[in-house]
Amino acid sequence: MKEISLGRSGIRTGQLGLECGPLLKRSFAESRALMERALDAGIRFLDIGLPIEELQKRVGHAIAGRRRQIVLAGSFAPCAPEAFKDQLKMVLRALKTDYLDLCQIHDPDYLPRTGDAEGFYDAMTDAKKAGYIRSIGITTGSEDVALHALEYGWYDTLQFPWGAASSEELLEYIGFTHEADMGSISVPPEEYPDDIAHELEALAQYGDHLFLFPLEEGDGLDALLAMSREERL
Repeated sequence: MKEISLGRSGIRTGQLGLECGPLLKRSFAESRALMERALDAGIRFLDIGLPIEELQKRVGHAIAGRRRQIVLAGSFAPCAPEAFKDQLKMVLRALKTDYLDLCQIHDPDYLPRTGDAEGFYDAMTDAKKAGYIRSIGITTGSEDVALHALEYGWYDTLQFPWGAASSEELLEYIGFTHEADMGSISVPPEEYPDDIAHELEALAQYGDHLFLFPLEEGDGLDALLAMSREERL
């Protein structure tokens, strides 16, 4: 699988990653078996979603002994600084790790920034200084929020619902993201597309880009893991 660089975050990983939310429907043993299949196929980037203790416990159990080869990305909805600190502690404890590689602000209705009255962004930067997170990103479906994130340069990565069906204008935002030295990540689709290769080809022309898909048992995951093993990706 092709290795990509996510802008100034310093994260290097394969271009295919997995969103772990579906593990909530699985037992701990099933989660570990599914995860081992993915990791053995070369997947390294795991999106652990929002703070949900039972989900993070399953991920932590599934990656036990393999943390060093994995990139962990978590998302946190805007909240009071103390609430964020408590959530981050819970997530790290459940994962049995000391840090997250990427900490993303999830779908805000404004652009959190340093020095604002809410203090959420500053709480993240404090966590970064303390070593609990390595980089800060943002996830949004809002074009305005995405554009402001690109303009002001406070984030290392941007996760946005890019896909093969996106307009040409929205796809060009991937290039703008790279010009701003930010990593670009697609929001995972709810279901696997019928033609995964077409999905990848539509966005690959814009350079280093991370594609996320659900860690869900089925034909879609089978096809994705087969593609992950191919050197041409």
